[in-house]
Amino acid sequence: MDNTFQVDAAEYTPIASSKQRLARGYGFVSAGTHTLLGITMLTLLFLTSSSVLIKGIEVFLSLSMLAASGMMWSELMLTPRQSPGVVLLAGEVALAAVFLYLGVAISAFHQGYATPTIALAQFVTALVGLISGCGALALAGSVKAARPQGVVKFPDMVRDGVQLITGTFLLGIGVSQLAAAELKVPQWNWISCLGITIPGMLILVGREGLKERFEGVQGLSRVPCQLIIDVLLIIGLSIMLYGSYTNLTSGANGYQVGIKGNATGFTLWMIAALLLVGVRGTFKLAFEHRSADLWYRVLDKLLYVMMLIPFIYGVRSVFTGQPPIVHVGAAAPQAILILLGAFLILVIGRAVGQKGST
Repeated sequence: MDNTFQVDAAEYTPIASSKQRLARGYGFVSAGTHTLLGITMLTLLFLTSSSVLIKGIEVFLSLSMLAASGMMWSELMLTPRQSPGVVLLAGEVALAAVFLYLGVAISAFHQGYATPTIALAQFVTALVGLISGCGALALAGSVKAARPQGVVKFPDMVRDGVQLITGTFLLGIGVSQLAAAELKVPQWNWISCLGITIPGMLILVGREGLKERFEGVQGLSRVPCQLIIDVLLIIGLSIMLYGSYTNLTSGANGYQVGIKGNATGFTLWMIAALLLVGVRGTFKLAFEHRSADLWYRVLDKLLYVMMLIPFIYGVRSVFTGQPPIVHVGAAAPQAILILLGAFLILVIGRAVGQKGST
């Protein structure tokens, strides 16, 4: 998706031939995967009985995925004549297309326009698209030049924010599916998605910009800066997870759904939030000077996932009124695959894609 191999030297540093081969090899895999995804999306929509309008939207989104894969093939085949901006655009186009396709396809299913089998195939296709897309974003980040310390770069901010959002979104889906008797198509409500989930996502993306800006801060001033970053993380996550719950689980307008509350769940939520601020925040303050080291980034992202899981169970308990108990149903094998994809994005993908600043 966001694969960049031979681009402007001002933006990307030369990489070793072995890394070039790896990047180029994954580039072909990524381009091929997204071509197949576009074809699959296009094929599945013709197996539904949706209205002309819905079919038209799904055709547009499927063609957008194919257009993004076409940019990748162009990058691989015609690199000397390809603009870096076009290549960077491919990743965002593909992820946006598959996310909107997910919403349109699920909405059509619940309106009776698709059979459960076709809707499930569309759901799985969208999940694969989200995972593979973030893999391409991670690769693009791994081959770029280190960003000057304290300099905010919009492409980096968006790329890092999108990976954080997508991995967290998939982790929430995996947790929901873990308790199900079978892998099932979730609900969908556009008001909750556009009016609650998306604003929460935007907070998380903006937070990535602040992280870049605060990198140059020295001394005790780093403490309030880190606190602001962590508080924004908690606020953005809470809003996004509430929107995702009312959207994907309840299928209801989040502005009309009341929070039922649960004391145990609220306690777990607060403990997880405090751990994100206290433990992970302290770790970052103590070792942020090692951000160029891969071990630091992996451990940092691993701490995030370890604290995100109880955070999700806590907020869901507060929203539903049910105790935060881990239930495992017959859909566990499929749910574990979704959770594994989320883990790879949040830990491996983000650690590899984020380079230390210079």
